[in-house]
Amino acid sequence: MKLKKAFLLLLPSTSSYVKAAVAVLLLSVSTLCAADNPLVSHVYTADPAARVFDGRVYVIVTHDQDTQSDYSELHDYYMFSSDDMVNWQDHGVVFDARTDSSWANLAYAPDMIERNGKYYLYFPNGANSIGVAVSDSPTGPFTDPLGGPLVDRNTPNGNVDWVFDPGVFIDDDGQAYLYFGGGGPGNARVIRLNEDMISTSGAAITLDVPNFFEALYMHKRNGTYYLTYSTDTAGGLAIDYMTSNNPTSGFVHRGTVLPNPWENNNNNNHQSILEFNNQWYIFYHNRAVANARGASTYQRSINVDRIFYNGDGSIQQVNAGSAGVPKLKNIDPFVKNEAETIDNEQGIETEGPATGTRNLAFIQDGDWVKISNVDFGAGATGFEASVASDTNGGTVEIILDDVNNSPVGSLNVGNTGGWQNWQTVSTQINTVTGLHDLYLRFTGESDYLLNLDWYRFTGGSVEGSTLVVELESLSGQSGFSPFNVEFDSAASGGQYIAWPNNGTQILTSPSDGETGQVEIPFTLSQAADVQFHIRANMANGDDDSFYYKLDSGAWTTQNNTATNGWDTLMPATFDNLSAGDHTLRILRREDGAGLDRVTLVASAGAISDSGSGGGEDSAIVVRALGTTGTESITLRVGDTDVQSWTLTTAMMDYAATTDLTGDVTVAFTNDDGDADVQVDYVEVNGQVRQAEDQSENTGVWGNDQCGGGSNSEWLHCSGHINFGPVFGGDPGPSPTAFFVGNITTGGQVRSDFMQYWDQITPENEGKWSSVEGTRDQYNWSGLDAAYNFAKQNGIPFKQHTFVWGNQSPSWINNLSPSEQAAEIEEWIRDYCARYPDTEMIDVVNEATPGHAPADYAQSAFGNDWIIRSFELAKQYCPNATLILNDYNVLSWNTQEFIDMARPAVEAGVVDAIGLQSHGLEDWSLSDLESKLDAVAALGLPIYISEYDINHADDQIQLQIMQEQFPMFFNHPSVVGITLWGYVAGQTWVPNSGLIRSDGTHRPAMTWLMNFLGR
Repeated sequence: MKLKKAFLLLLPSTSSYVKAAVAVLLLSVSTLCAADNPLVSHVYTADPAARVFDGRVYVIVTHDQDTQSDYSELHDYYMFSSDDMVNWQDHGVVFDARTDSSWANLAYAPDMIERNGKYYLYFPNGANSIGVAVSDSPTGPFTDPLGGPLVDRNTPNGNVDWVFDPGVFIDDDGQAYLYFGGGGPGNARVIRLNEDMISTSGAAITLDVPNFFEALYMHKRNGTYYLTYSTDTAGGLAIDYMTSNNPTSGFVHRGTVLPNPWENNNNNNHQSILEFNNQWYIFYHNRAVANARGASTYQRSINVDRIFYNGDGSIQQVNAGSAGVPKLKNIDPFVKNEAETIDNEQGIETEGPATGTRNLAFIQDGDWVKISNVDFGAGATGFEASVASDTNGGTVEIILDDVNNSPVGSLNVGNTGGWQNWQTVSTQINTVTGLHDLYLRFTGESDYLLNLDWYRFTGGSVEGSTLVVELESLSGQSGFSPFNVEFDSAASGGQYIAWPNNGTQILTSPSDGETGQVEIPFTLSQAADVQFHIRANMANGDDDSFYYKLDSGAWTTQNNTATNGWDTLMPATFDNLSAGDHTLRILRREDGAGLDRVTLVASAGAISDSGSGGGEDSAIVVRALGTTGTESITLRVGDTDVQSWTLTTAMMDYAATTDLTGDVTVAFTNDDGDADVQVDYVEVNGQVRQAEDQSENTGVWGNDQCGGGSNSEWLHCSGHINFGPVFGGDPGPSPTAFFVGNITTGGQVRSDFMQYWDQITPENEGKWSSVEGTRDQYNWSGLDAAYNFAKQNGIPFKQHTFVWGNQSPSWINNLSPSEQAAEIEEWIRDYCARYPDTEMIDVVNEATPGHAPADYAQSAFGNDWIIRSFELAKQYCPNATLILNDYNVLSWNTQEFIDMARPAVEAGVVDAIGLQSHGLEDWSLSDLESKLDAVAALGLPIYISEYDINHADDQIQLQIMQEQFPMFFNHPSVVGITLWGYVAGQTWVPNSGLIRSDGTHRPAMTWLMNFLGR
């Protein structure tokens, strides 16, 4: 709505949009910083018809044109939706009378309703007739089944002054009604609709409505019918109401709901009223945006305020204003948020199809959007967004609470090759915690900077304790059926629950007694807000859904949220729950929704399974070491000290038992000098929780301060690591059992592989250059074969490798740093999406100086490129063991490797060390063992990742195998061994094969198989 050129969008074969300027100018509108009311300021909107569909409020509105000076050009409808009543998603134009009907030319005030899975839109063609359009979705596309009016002047008793302003209502008995009319007293009508909703029954009925002007709207509450309408000048151009015990007669005038509202220039109004989440709201319009911008009175804007009922059923008069309505929930910044979902804005516009998601577009320097009530929890440290640009791009500044504050971070966007050629770009930001309003402000020098599709923050979680429940574990509950336990390797634990999908099943009305329901009882140690997260797979946003409720509250629908495979949703935050017992219930609604795991996060105190604890003793083991041998640690449960120990310099187990419940923490209590503590893991009742998987670490050194980091095994300062509650904690990635594996042979998996090996690594098929030799053209075939073989045979799969200075695609070196960063992230993201069950990944390979560090990654991410690479791998492959892999570590470059690895290890991003073990034929066993011990002192598990013995003499190869292999196999830090090839003549060095071409074994192979009992 600011002064901009209109553009023609062309769709060439490349799927990129090309903007070609044409000489059409839109009206210039000044830069208004809209308040909470009006709801929308980037487009003019009027006559709001609000409905609740599937747990979300949708508002379809008349679209006032930017340049109109009367109402003769009203021909289309915009739609917006929200689940928090504060941030509204722009769905764009969902119906245009001139293109979506064959007969209508105008589109005055609409209404719509859902029945039997269909959405019916009633649209007036000016003031002479009313049509109906039908869709399978509230956002369209709509079709006109009649090809002409549903109601017009030929309708019996329908020839009123203005045949318009439809208001549709379905009563509890299923009878539907259409209210309509306008022009003064005597022109109010209602007519019955047939069950098909596109035909009428009988003649229209005259309603006696005092001071009637237009905008009839019916709602029902506690058995009473409330008919609201817009009054004439004698009635003060207000919204009045009448009540009756019958939808067509006997109405008694009760008073005014909404006087002529603020900033309405003493004009008439149009309203709708609904109940959402046990609160009642009235939607209406005024001229506040137009007044601020100096536009005409024909440009209107929609608003919403709450309404309240007295004990006798009368409605309290609404005190309308700019404050708007309170939020119903907070925004989760750690999931994908559509950029067109906003509270306020300056200068932005949107584009895109109404039936899909839109994007922010035509962005210029100084434009911004505001998203209210964003809960960053314990801390966000990164920001990523899907962006596009056909110019030099610009910068997205991330700002908190006031648009004039200094940014906490900035995202640089370059030319992506087209306005619809999307790239995901990321950046690190200053750590953000708690609840804030979020501003995204755009800066740059081009006319148009960039388009923004979606964004999300990374690196954070909500403070407090966590309860995790695998839903398949509830299959024994009496009401579980017709839920089934289903199997999917990408689901947590490989299993999930679903109402089996036959494409047609829907439970239209939830109730406590319905089957296909699971209950999650939990206990809070103190009053807290509780976030409800659920990992789900809902491929069809409008056809996969479920209900949920807390305690004795109302059932809520979770719908219209499509996921890309398995994704974590946050349907609700339950505010200020009391200490004690609560129950969350989840109920089937539509078949096909896959439900995997529920995570409940309490903002304070402990949250635990109500069925756990109860005085039973819990066994807790802490595995830790001190760097000097003087350090003391204390095991705490809740706020109570359980036991303290003085550590040794060797990694040791420290055990205790307790009947306490609450969060398990390990505290370092006597920091001094060079004293530091490394905690490997805590084991609670047999459940291993790795220290580096815990986000709350107040003793790690980061950002030049104690407590400035997270996800680390190290306590450098007096502080603690929180491992979650005794009962219900998330153990994080689980270690893979010890294996002796091998690699593919010539890009294939031999038929004899499972006779000898119980783990597989692709030799070359997983290297970036093998997969994406040409930019954005993937060849997954080799990886598919190896990965699928592993899954089919139940053995671990290791990806080799993500980031490496060798065998990376040559094109990566020719990109700008921001493009390199985006491509690295895209490679990791797309791999993890395709192979989500990968057990181990060589994230960074050969980074020791003088080996093969990835210069392109350093260009992309700076000196912390190793850490950033691991952070991306953790983000997209959260369940994999992430490995730092290198060569010559056990021979010439031991200390160089340790020096290189230590910053990433202490940052807590590395899960394990990979030691390539080529070329060790001439090294003494004692030297190898000493150097292996030195690497083990880093405190991480070790994989012997590429072991071979390159010797042509069978007996010498056997002797070396007999000496070295048992040393590796029995070392306490080694958790797996992968040999690098086994078929003579098909290994990377000439004499390391273990099986001859005729299938016979060399002696070293015979000995190895006997040693392993294979």
